[in-house]
Amino acid sequence: MVVAGVRRVLLRGRRYWVRRLVAVAAAVALAGLMAVPAVAAQARTTGGTNVAAGRAAPGGSCPWVTSTAPISQRVAQLMGHMSLSQEISMVEGHGTSNPYVFYTPPISSLCIPAFGLEDGPAGVADGLTGVTQMPAGVALAAAWDPSLAQQYGQVIGAEEFGKGASANLGPTVNIDRDPRWGRSFEALSEDPFLNSTLDAAEINGVQSQDVMAQVKHFAAYNQETFRNTPADNVIVDNRAEQEIYLPSFYAAVKQANAASVMCAYSMVNGSFSCNNSYLETSVLRDAWGFPGFVTSDYGALHSTQGALQGTDMEQPENTYYGTALTSAIRKGTIPRSALNTMVQRILTQLFGYNLFSQPRTGSTSATVTTPANQAVGTTVAEEGTTLLKNSGPVLPFPASNAGTIAVIGPAASTSPAYAGGGSAYVIPSSTVTPLAGIQAAAGSGTNVVYSQGLPTDTSLPSIPPGNLSPAYSATPSGGSYTGTLTAPETGTYVLALTNPCGCYTPAYLSLNGQQILDDPSTPPVHTYSVAVSLTAGQRYTLSVSGQSSQLLWGTPSALAPSINAAVTAAKSASTAVVVVSDDTESEAADRPSLNLPSAQDQLIEAVAAANPNTVVVINAGAPIEMPWLPQVAAVLDDWYPGQSSGTSLASVLFGQTNPGGHLPVTFPASLGQVPASTTAQFPGNGSQVQYSEGIDVGYRWYDANNLTPLFPFGSGSPTPSSRSATCRSPRAP
Repeated sequence: MVVAGVRRVLLRGRRYWVRRLVAVAAAVALAGLMAVPAVAAQARTTGGTNVAAGRAAPGGSCPWVTSTAPISQRVAQLMGHMSLSQEISMVEGHGTSNPYVFYTPPISSLCIPAFGLEDGPAGVADGLTGVTQMPAGVALAAAWDPSLAQQYGQVIGAEEFGKGASANLGPTVNIDRDPRWGRSFEALSEDPFLNSTLDAAEINGVQSQDVMAQVKHFAAYNQETFRNTPADNVIVDNRAEQEIYLPSFYAAVKQANAASVMCAYSMVNGSFSCNNSYLETSVLRDAWGFPGFVTSDYGALHSTQGALQGTDMEQPENTYYGTALTSAIRKGTIPRSALNTMVQRILTQLFGYNLFSQPRTGSTSATVTTPANQAVGTTVAEEGTTLLKNSGPVLPFPASNAGTIAVIGPAASTSPAYAGGGSAYVIPSSTVTPLAGIQAAAGSGTNVVYSQGLPTDTSLPSIPPGNLSPAYSATPSGGSYTGTLTAPETGTYVLALTNPCGCYTPAYLSLNGQQILDDPSTPPVHTYSVAVSLTAGQRYTLSVSGQSSQLLWGTPSALAPSINAAVTAAKSASTAVVVVSDDTESEAADRPSLNLPSAQDQLIEAVAAANPNTVVVINAGAPIEMPWLPQVAAVLDDWYPGQSSGTSLASVLFGQTNPGGHLPVTFPASLGQVPASTTAQFPGNGSQVQYSEGIDVGYRWYDANNLTPLFPFGSGSPTPSSRSATCRSPRAP
């Protein structure tokens, strides 16, 4: 049912893709993956090159640097001079005070260069500046265009190279199993074939710039709740692994020759991913023949046995691969040959990417963004923008004489959302807000006015002691607060919590025992909000768990003036553009619901009641619920569009370019529709996470169960009368 609907709405070139998605996805997965045994194999304990205890390079020279011998011979020659401590230095993390998020220092006596590995999937991240903030991975996926994915990768690779990094920690190719996943925006799609086609193209782009791609997170990593603990123990059957969760990595390894793989936080069928010999050895090495190296996600290694199970490098610390691994080798509990193999895999890639012959000269302080790179980001944002509704049609706006356009919402100007949160967050070199973009694009005879519509979350006042007893006080890490909230009036309130730690550790806000906010304090947002309906005089239990510094609110009467001003602006306008965002999507936390933060739903409803020509623009990285959908004229999903947000949005609104996007994920009508609708399936019962839906992930679930989602996978259409050329069709793989 869903796929049939997709075929009707896609453009001619995209119809081909949907047929391929349905008919080929399983075949691609099965052909490449069914050779993997269903049971875990024994970990290999031998292999690699036997080396001596370590001899200095002859005469202080390093003949392997200039040698033209095959890489395997150069690696063997170099390893013949490496001591145990030098080999350990290649596989252990070196802390968090280095130029790059993951790092191994040079070994000058052997001419081994420093090795910097840097986030991430949407550009150079981890606080570095002078870079291009690209649109989120899901926006790229919405364009359904492998050639554009390759350009996207080229930009990331070039800027990593310019910063002196030798490996990009990306792309994120995990299947988008559930729309609540906090990192949905980082990922590409719910479909393994679309995922595979795009991730291979992006990796080719990254690695064309002499920068390694470290594809992540291997393998079944699809939630943040309980991450890196035994409670995130994914129970998934072999068929679902082979057909849904592994094909993206298979494509990365076999089609794009990814240099490296990052193992995930999740446990899979009882073993942590970075200590999982079935995944890392039986699948990745034995079945797929992967020659590269495997790095742990940040602190995701759980024992020294990882050296036998398939993890080659621990990052960023050396809890298990420092002194502990040295001791195990000296005691003979882990053979030296295992360490040799780990080092051999790493050195092979260092030679292959010319780190010895062409030492990196880039600097973390360099400015690497360029107008050309930013233009690629703008194109991705335009091509990924997805038109979900267009009654009238109200879009596109005329180039001139469009009358008055009322732009409304904090997300339009005062609090825009360009990207999701966490390690993938990239500091933009410059930004164009939606309001600024619309103002710049408006032609003669068009007047653009702005109304904020709601207070920003950080401007909300604290809940006064007269309404909250006992009075709230900041909670430390691991601390908690519980109080009784008495509502002074009936209506929609905004509650907000600030977690100041910057530590990727959630603070939770609960109302009457139900969790309503999960704030992990990741960049760039530390204050999260939620709308709740309260009744005058009623008492509610408000609880905070974890570190927090502010507990804020907006009462109905406090919110009313801003909403009323927006309504007044909408009534006087030809068209109202309400820009809304979900700034709560982040690594380290999942979303409790699919509702927009703050009172944005209520703002849309009020504006739409005042002006039937209301256009809603969504800046988010995952599906949201749309209770106001029947009331509005048009809906544009602009995803997280990166730093050129306003430029790309205005180009679409005024018809300079078509909204080229089609949904790479299904938008459910409600959480009750999603495949993982039970607690046992998401986020788990505290000991296991049951992937009991099997292969029925995404649109497969809706088809199998005859469910009609809010918008099916593949939804999206161009605007009529656009002044751009015909919408680009993706190239068939």
